[in-house]
Amino acid sequence: MPTDDGNILLSRAETGGTHRLLLLVPGAAGSGASVHELAAFPGGGLRLVAGQTARTAALAFHKTPAGGTAVWRLSGLAEPPEQVAEVPFLFAGGVWLDERGDLLALATPYGQRTRTVVLDLSRGIVSPLPGLPEEEHLLLAAPRAGTLLTVRDSGGVHRLGVRRWGDDGPAVFPEHLSMIEGAVAPLALDPTGRRLALSVTRGVRSGVLLCDLEEGGVQEIGPAGGTVLPAARWSEDGLRLVHSAPDHPPRVVTVPATLAGHFVADDGPTPWAPAEVRRFDGPGGPIEAIVYGDPARAARMVLALHGGPDAAWPLAYEPLFQRMVAEGVAVVAPNQRGSTGYGAAHRDAIRGAWGGPDLADVLHLGRVLRAEREPGASRPMLYGASYGAYLSLLAAAAEPGLWARAAAVAPFLSGRELYEDGPAPVRAMLDRLGGRQEITGDDLGPRDLLRLADRIRLPLLLIHGERDSIIPVGHSRRLRDRLATAGRPGAEFAYMEVPGAEHDPVTGQDGHLVLERLIAFLRGASPSAGSRR
Repeated sequence: MPTDDGNILLSRAETGGTHRLLLLVPGAAGSGASVHELAAFPGGGLRLVAGQTARTAALAFHKTPAGGTAVWRLSGLAEPPEQVAEVPFLFAGGVWLDERGDLLALATPYGQRTRTVVLDLSRGIVSPLPGLPEEEHLLLAAPRAGTLLTVRDSGGVHRLGVRRWGDDGPAVFPEHLSMIEGAVAPLALDPTGRRLALSVTRGVRSGVLLCDLEEGGVQEIGPAGGTVLPAARWSEDGLRLVHSAPDHPPRVVTVPATLAGHFVADDGPTPWAPAEVRRFDGPGGPIEAIVYGDPARAARMVLALHGGPDAAWPLAYEPLFQRMVAEGVAVVAPNQRGSTGYGAAHRDAIRGAWGGPDLADVLHLGRVLRAEREPGASRPMLYGASYGAYLSLLAAAAEPGLWARAAAVAPFLSGRELYEDGPAPVRAMLDRLGGRQEITGDDLGPRDLLRLADRIRLPLLLIHGERDSIIPVGHSRRLRDRLATAGRPGAEFAYMEVPGAEHDPVTGQDGHLVLERLIAFLRGASPSAGSRR
């Protein structure tokens, strides 16, 4: 986290769970930065929230051994933090309510729900946010104006509300905020509290809406392609956003204070490969996909499946895809049925049918892409992570002759198996999306990878983090053992378990090693080359 005077605050996690707070002070030109250790917190559970004034560069929230939270003030100087509060519960979020930097709104567990509370740093106490009902939650605030943006669940529909700080009356829920098509996320309020910036996502693209909370006007701004990330700040100088596109890593862009309706950003040449959006005719309707390179003429091409399943590929910079296309591998990243951003029918098509409509879409895309390939070209490959890994292995089992090879990162065996040993949030998702229900009415039968292992007759690379807290590594270990005894004549496979890695080993501490192994496999190397078991 940067400080006002150009220093950098770092929270560094170390093996064993200790978090160290460090201050990096840049040196003169040509010299390195000096590093000052401010504090060390055992047991993990440390996060930072940016401060509001010069005397508070940041607040550090540390989970105590008793399950509460200790709050420390960081000045941004090379001096120890100052403890300002300790409370017997946990916090999330962080919205400043005043310009003095004394009142910070936070979310805290309350029974089976969460509620908004106010931490008064001047007194070190916590109290409920005045006038806010338990079923309403704070999202944003304009401290100078006293405007609060809240959200309320009304029968499964989230409605945005506006209220004033200190006003005990009900919030106003503007109708024009409820009529926006697409997935909406609040970004920032302007200093006057009159205008609200929202991101709106439709399919793979997202843009910015500027909403007048008093008169009801809505203006859409921004470039035609790309993704707006959920981070923004609105000051007197204008609205600053974080924007990304396939050939642009995330960077800060500015909407001037005049609100001329465009971003100010450096959109000059970049070394990164561009991507296009292509719409395929699918068995259940259109399938939108992000395409890198030329899938018809590239030496190799891969169908990349996202995790979730309630997620989607955004039109944003993706380092993995950039590396693939740099190595001559074209990429098609589809948002098949089950993906978000295309309406309820598309999203809910796999509810109670994991590996049903989405698998049909993947197989259809595989056939289309194979038919487009030049004569004699290699067949499409499969890549997937998490749910995408599960889906890619199902596709390999359903039509093994359609694919050249498959790479799966952190797959699970089946919804039922994952429910047995997955963490509580994953079980809740399985309940919500019907992930435990089995499909029995087709030739493939129940979508259990142990049962289908004999059908996966193609070169295969399995990768899993040893400390995966979302999908236990035991799923890949069991699949590895089952594949070793399956009747798969001539089909090589390798298993790479990454020591100490979490759910995404490609971006972890040894991610560069995992990435090199993955890229070598996609370029045609034997799965067992450099095997690490």
